[in-house]
Amino acid sequence: MSLCADQITIAVTVYSRRQYIKQAIASALNQSRPVRVIVVEDCGPDPTLESFVKDEFGSRIAYIKNPRRRGLFGNWNACLERCQTEWITILHDDDYLAPEYIEAMIEMERELPGCALYLGRTLIVNEGGEPTPEQDFRTVSGRWMKRDLRDILYFPFSFPGHLFRVADARAVGGFHEASSMCGDWEMWAKLIAFGGAAQSSRVVAFNRIHEGWDRGSHQAARSGRHLPTTFIQHKRILTLLGRSGAPRFERKAWQRRIPMSTHFLLRYGQTLSPRLLRYHVGLLLLSPAPHWRYALFQKMTRIGGVGFVKWASKMWRRTNSIAD
Repeated sequence: MSLCADQITIAVTVYSRRQYIKQAIASALNQSRPVRVIVVEDCGPDPTLESFVKDEFGSRIAYIKNPRRRGLFGNWNACLERCQTEWITILHDDDYLAPEYIEAMIEMERELPGCALYLGRTLIVNEGGEPTPEQDFRTVSGRWMKRDLRDILYFPFSFPGHLFRVADARAVGGFHEASSMCGDWEMWAKLIAFGGAAQSSRVVAFNRIHEGWDRGSHQAARSGRHLPTTFIQHKRILTLLGRSGAPRFERKAWQRRIPMSTHFLLRYGQTLSPRLLRYHVGLLLLSPAPHWRYALFQKMTRIGGVGFVKWASKMWRRTNSIAD
């Protein structure tokens, strides 16, 4: 039987971002093909958030609050547990969907049935909803195209805008709750390995980039866990690509493709633990220099070691008024 709107739930995960939450929920409710909408709060610090949401949307949504804090991907598993339909889309409270998102997914599933994951293109926008220079480099030829593991070997699909079966997500083990930032990337990879994926060429979702320090990606960056967890996920996908005879992870090949960011070292180097600072400095020294300024920074790092990077970070943060 073909997919229909009655089989789909949009689960909006919330914590504390009042300034964006209304737009996120409204985008879920205002679909051209209406679906069930649930709001799942992960024990946020705002005791009036539930009444704030219910005053605005009333009975149009079901509001669920976890009995205890579960974390980012634990809350995504809570969405799976509380979903009453076969299919689900998860939406963060600071992102939003285009009105034709559900319609596009239904049309694609009818043309290409049997996939474990359906998605469209996601536009990365700033706080005001304007497109940013940073966008997904992958293109979609035609109205839609099938995706495989090689398509997400180096980068995950931009979030949100993913539709998948609850049963399939459970079959591959659910979301990895201990993941600091790669739980969605890992899930999309496992779903592709499980049943394949298809992506529409239509822009159906919007990922909002902002400076809120409660964002999981910002927390991972500040701690220095971003690159180590990325490498781990890369290895997991290589394993899924071929459990016997899988290609080995080559760190030098990765660094040739994606040189270590000097901006990251300047912004966060002063606050990283000694172990993680040494780790990132090692990646810098393995990276090819894309320009002379990068090469100069590398040369100074070879001479001064991690002490130079920490001093340079301290000066940069002071100049740019970055607090610890």
